[in-house]
Amino acid sequence: MTVDALDNPSTVLVVEGYDDLREALVALLVLEGYTVLSVATAMQAMEVLARLPRHPCLVLLSLMLRSPEDQTFLSRLRSMEPAPRVPVLALTADPDLQAPLPGTVGLLGKPVRTEVLLAAVERYRARP
Repeated sequence: MTVDALDNPSTVLVVEGYDDLREALVALLVLEGYTVLSVATAMQAMEVLARLPRHPCLVLLSLMLRSPEDQTFLSRLRSMEPAPRVPVLALTADPDLQAPLPGTVGLLGKPVRTEVLLAAVERYRARP
């Protein structure tokens, strides 16, 4: 990851614990012209966001309702100073999650169709 990547107003941070799925999401978004940073956990995402001089246009977060780490990430992100204006789009295979959680702009169920995912990324990403 380089700081130069963040000069692109279309940088997305992908947070996905499954290596194969994370790699597939990264490849798809790169093919669509996005610059992509990726990590395996929500806590790694928080560390990346705390170090970056400029926030990505979107965080694509694989979310589990019962994961305290994911809940902590969302609450810490909302409480960061200065508050980042980075939207979080959640992906989940958790059948108990039916609506976006506080701190997220949207929720997509897994598996998600490519065109649905790309349309949501475009709709929810922060504009420069």
